[in-house]
Amino acid sequence: MKEYQSFETERLLLKPTSEEDASFIVELFNTPKWIKNIGDRDVKSIDDAIEYIKSKMTPQLKKLGYSNYTVIRKSDGVKLGTCGLYDRDGLDGIDIGFAFLPQYEKKGYAFESASKILEVGINIFRIK
Repeated sequence: MKEYQSFETERLLLKPTSEEDASFIVELFNTPKWIKNIGDRDVKSIDDAIEYIKSKMTPQLKKLGYSNYTVIRKSDGVKLGTCGLYDRDGLDGIDIGFAFLPQYEKKGYAFESASKILEVGINIFRIK
């Protein structure tokens, strides 16, 4: 399997979301804010999450080289949320999106990860 690029900030590691993140994805996708702001993706089990990653995240990663990244705190390896570059139907251009578990909100992680994703989108992936 091809190795896709991960990125780092001062506090964070952003690695392409993979099947090993399935239990984390179940937790994140079922938070009240995710369901309210993004929508219920009917990811209720590890198997659902693996299928979602394989069918929704991995194809874009293979096609464009970027997709959804799991945001991991470098100091302790805790998975905090996701951030990524998304080629969404109905949108011109590429969208930046992020979501974090409630206990990790309001600590600057979204800004830090989205700033890095913006930088690599422009400088590495040459997105306009």
